[in-house]
Formats: sequence, C-alpha cells, structure tokens
Amino acid sequence: MPILERKIVHEMATVCSHISYPRFVLPLHKHVEYEIMLFTQGSGKQFVGEGVSEYKVGDIALIGSNVPHLHLCHTKLNPTSASGLEDEWSAGEAIQFRPDIFPEQMKDIPDYRFIYDLLQKSQYGIRFYDEGLFDAMLELIQAFDSSGYTSRLICLLRMFEKLHESRHFKLLSDTAYNQTNHIPDMKEPVNKVYTYLYNHFKEKVSLAEIAEFVKQNPSALCRYFKQRTDKSIFQCLSEIRIEHACKLLTYSKMNISQVAYESGYNSVTHFIAQFEKITKRTPSEYRMQIKM
Repeated sequence: MPILERKIVHEMATVCSHISYPRFVLPLHKHVEYEIMLFTQGSGKQFVGEGVSEYKVGDIALIGSNVPHLHLCHTKLNPTSASGLEDEWSAGEAIQFRPDIFPEQMKDIPDYRFIYDLLQKSQYGIRFYDEGLFDAMLELIQAFDSSGYTSRLICLLRMFEKLHESRHFKLLSDTAYNQTNHIPDMKEPVNKVYTYLYNHFKEKVSLAEIAEFVKQNPSALCRYFKQRTDKSIFQCLSEIRIEHACKLLTYSKMNISQVAYESGYNSVTHFIAQFEKITKRTPSEYRMQIKM
C-alpha cells in the first residue's frame, strides 16, 4: 500500500498545531511531526507501523515522527452494516509538533529525559487507557487553543507529563521506526520537488522547470506528487509562500505589499486571496492577532 507523505503547514510562526479531524478520511500516511491523537467519536482499527489495534472513544495515542499510520472507522470496515448516521463515523483531535521543538540533546538533559523516553517509544506507537486521562488531555488542548507562544509550549509539556504518569498503556507495533526513518531520501521525486520549491518560491515557478529539475515528465510528475501528498505541486508552493509571509508579518515591519513581493507574489490582490484561503484570515487580521 502506498504511503501518503503529508506536509503539515503550521500557523502563527509555530511548529506545533492543533488539528481537528471531524472524519478520518486520510489513507495510510506519515509526516515529520509527532502526533498526539484523542479519539472523540466512533470506533475502528488503528494501523501504526506494523501494528493493528482497536480504538474507541476516550482512547489516546502517541505516534512517532515519520511512522506510517491509518485510522479506519467501522463504517469503512463494514460498509454494508453502516446506516450513514454521523455518530458512526470516527473523529479525533490531534496535536502535531515537529521534532525540533525540543532540544537536540534532550536525552542528556534530566528535565527532558521523560519526554525523550516517550518519543523513543512513540516510534512503536503508544496507546493510553488511564481513567480520567482523556478528559485531562482534552482540557489541555482547550488551554492550548487559547494560548500563544511559550504558553502553548507549556501546555504541550503538561500533556507529556500526563502521558508520562500513565500506568495503563501498550505499544502498537513490534517494530520501531528509528532515527534512520527520519532521514528523507533526497533523490525521491516528492522531496526533490519540495527542495526546488523551497529554493525558488520567491521567483516565478513553472511546471516545466520543476519537471526538468526532477527529471520526470511533467504530467507524470503531477500525478505522482498528488498521489503521494494529496496536494498539487502549486498548492504546496502556495503554502510555502504563505508560510514565509506569516514569518514576515510576525517578525518584520514590512507593509502588506512588501510582504507579498518578498513571498513570491507580484499581485497584492492575489496574495491576499491566497493568504485568506490558507489561513482563514487576511494578512492584516493575522498581524493584528499575533500582536494581541
């Protein structure tokens, strides 16, 4: 089964985000980010690495960086028995964060040792079952949403404290996805596309130039990229540009026109439209919000 390689774009100059999944529809996929998943609705099977385990409302999982995973609710596993009611679909709340949110040598720092141990175990996938843990984690996610900057990081650290204190848990896979799984194959077409986009997003980018860099037929490359990432090449280009614009809006005093130009847009109107489409707010609203 092919593995979808997801590129997660975080908002507001952070590398840690809360994402709601009203329905589990993604195929088998992986991403650089670690993931804390709270199952808020439905039941089914969770595939993590080489492991398979039942899940239900109230369960919690910690999934490691670049570990392939898939959630299949019972409506997909048993489509003939499904009545189509909303509560038969599975839903969840996820906290996704990049590995570099923590110190590189945290295994040697006593204060981070318990987090390091949890992250090492997460390469197998971990399921937590302690009574009361789900409600406590849900409260921390709500606090996470209403916080910013270091306060959000504190919420994440408190989540790890709760998971560390858990006494009822199990590993989901017999095989750990170790550090070698974190190293991307830079010759792989998707990674080569991302390399090109990150190096040229401020310029006018054409499909022909990307295909020439990757050494593939343009049409075939588009199909392959879509299959692997669930996004088009130019959708990813827009996300990279808007991600850069968010940083400029946060840390510079450039006006909106300057930010647009520095992010690869020649039209301010088009830039604003793309920014609002991706972030759900205008550049001015974004800048105002981060200064509150």
